[in-house]
Amino acid sequence: MKHKVIAGVCLSAMVFNISCGGSRHSGKSKNFIPGTWQQQPIVIDGNSTDWPSPYPNFDAKSRIAYATSNDKENLYITMEAGDELTQIKILKQGMTVSIDTGGNKDAAFHINFPLPNDTEPIELPQGTRKNDPASLQGRQLDVKLSKIARDANQFSLEGFNGCSGGYMVSQTTPCGIKVISRIDDYKELVWEAVVPFKAIYNKSVITAQDAERPISVCFAIKGFKNPGAKNADNSSGISNNTSSTGSNMNGRGSQGMRPASTRQPDNPMQYLYDNTKTWKQFGLAYKQE
Repeated sequence: MKHKVIAGVCLSAMVFNISCGGSRHSGKSKNFIPGTWQQQPIVIDGNSTDWPSPYPNFDAKSRIAYATSNDKENLYITMEAGDELTQIKILKQGMTVSIDTGGNKDAAFHINFPLPNDTEPIELPQGTRKNDPASLQGRQLDVKLSKIARDANQFSLEGFNGCSGGYMVSQTTPCGIKVISRIDDYKELVWEAVVPFKAIYNKSVITAQDAERPISVCFAIKGFKNPGAKNADNSSGISNNTSSTGSNMNGRGSQGMRPASTRQPDNPMQYLYDNTKTWKQFGLAYKQE
């Protein structure tokens, strides 16, 4: 069976920042969707059962589903990705989740997790369905992605009151921020975080005066360096000497992959090279207890 090898030494994590800050003049909105009040605290364990099913928000370009909620003390954030190319981008290149407490698109608070991983090679099958139990290559990919997700045990914070810098996932941060990501039993990559309001508003609880207060959350996913781009080296490590049957790989709409080429506008592999930013602008929920 033909396959592509995505190796950590070749698919290097590019050192560039696509976080969701620094754009004060773009993306302002006066229309905010209502927030969701969280009756019971979310358990940050990489399990999506605390969240609505399916997730209420979906971005077709980035191929992620996401949701937010809050109680009087915390903002809860989650992201879910079932597409294997999206999982590879997030687990290999990293992801930044940012918060703009003004409700615009100029985030000052950033959670970098997972961090870029350039050490774990990934073998990507060709022309098979990832979820086909008869596919050895598909099962090997599932095992590899699950391992990388489990091993993602470090994250960094920027801008938060009382905690900026690097931390371990198992560590209790000074400001109470907690994050985790896991591949669940349904082969979905689940990302969760809790952000205490004291870390972004410098107060422990919100009040009735904060109801519908605008806030924005952004999910920024880094793409790989395109080896077919002009003046680019071949450091991406995505082989272009194999072919694809064009079959659906995982039942979620992603097509079989062709060799990387900038001349094919419908090349499914192009998605690996795209940077994406997904914004959710909403108002804080509040319920009098």
